[in-house]
Amino acid sequence: MKIIVNDTNILIDLADIDLLEDAVKLNFEFQTNDFIISEISSPTQLAKVQLLADSGKLTVLTTQAEEYIEISRLQINNLSFEDCSVWFLAKKLNGILLTGDANLRKSALKAGLDVRGIFFIFDKLVEENIIDTIEAIEKLRKLRIVNTRLPISEIEKRIKLWNNE
Repeated sequence: MKIIVNDTNILIDLADIDLLEDAVKLNFEFQTNDFIISEISSPTQLAKVQLLADSGKLTVLTTQAEEYIEISRLQINNLSFEDCSVWFLAKKLNGILLTGDANLRKSALKAGLDVRGIFFIFDKLVEENIIDTIEAIEKLRKLRIVNTRLPISEIEKRIKLWNNE
């Protein structure tokens, strides 16, 4: 089963629109690390993520001391240590890096990693019939409100497609 390594922003967005439980039903193994969990400051978001971790649907790996140096070597292009920690983990596990961070995306892609974003999750949820298109549209509209940095064109493209326009 392919591994997805989750960055903080994806976990937060999925928590905010109540799609975390559905996302982990996809045919992937969801993982992240302790640094990413520590970045979640909202008690509500953290509770939702922790529930997945406690149930075994999201594996939260503890970063080992010997990995700190390797993670630090990735710190380029104004990337935070936390960003580099998921880049490192995705590379180590040969997984898909799931992020909405533009700098992290560009750097990881340049290094040859498979990098996806939240729209990949939406597409897979609909493709695998975990949610229907009506719910997907509703969640996309909610996402547009909670994360104003997402490209409106990608949201509108999916809404039109799923509305059969």
